[in-house]
Amino acid sequence: MALRSSKSKTRTPKPALPRPRDLVIDPQRLLFEGLEMGSFPDLEHLSLAREFARESAQGRCYENGLIKLWHGPQGLYYEFKDFPAAFYGRLGMVSGEYLSEVEAQGIFWEDMSKATKGYGETVVFYTDRLMHSEQDFYMAYTYENFRIERGEARFSLPLFMRFETEEGLRLLMRLEHEYLAFWLPKGQPLSKGLRA
Repeated sequence: MALRSSKSKTRTPKPALPRPRDLVIDPQRLLFEGLEMGSFPDLEHLSLAREFARESAQGRCYENGLIKLWHGPQGLYYEFKDFPAAFYGRLGMVSGEYLSEVEAQGIFWEDMSKATKGYGETVVFYTDRLMHSEQDFYMAYTYENFRIERGEARFSLPLFMRFETEEGLRLLMRLEHEYLAFWLPKGQPLSKGLRA
């Protein structure tokens, strides 16, 4: 005969896991190093974090001929359509703004002026052809204490710009009739312990 307890069993709900805030998944430095070394970096160790960032950023999707960007209450994620290994994910609250062409031009010129003078690192794409010719793109970054510039710096508005300083990251993306801009203060980089 089995004994039964007269006390009813109660289950304690599991506490919700805290959502990381301001966590950044960004292989840009690895991509720059790959350009300089002449080989594409292995990004497999970022695959789980990348998927998590993409799923967390579910919300509105914006795209042009070059980029797909998702922005929602839990974060932001973008990737290049023809080169998805070039991506960026940011978890936590992110706010952006729509800009007119004139407003976007002012921000772009200011950031390009800084980048060409060695302040910050930038990746700019003027066309959706990625890096087929020098007129399609401009990159300025530091690698092993050397300032490197690739492509042609132009002051015409791009399809996409990424400008990073010690303070944070600015993204500028051309939409059909306006521009979308984000200023993201420096976030917490992905810990090596969180990588797959």
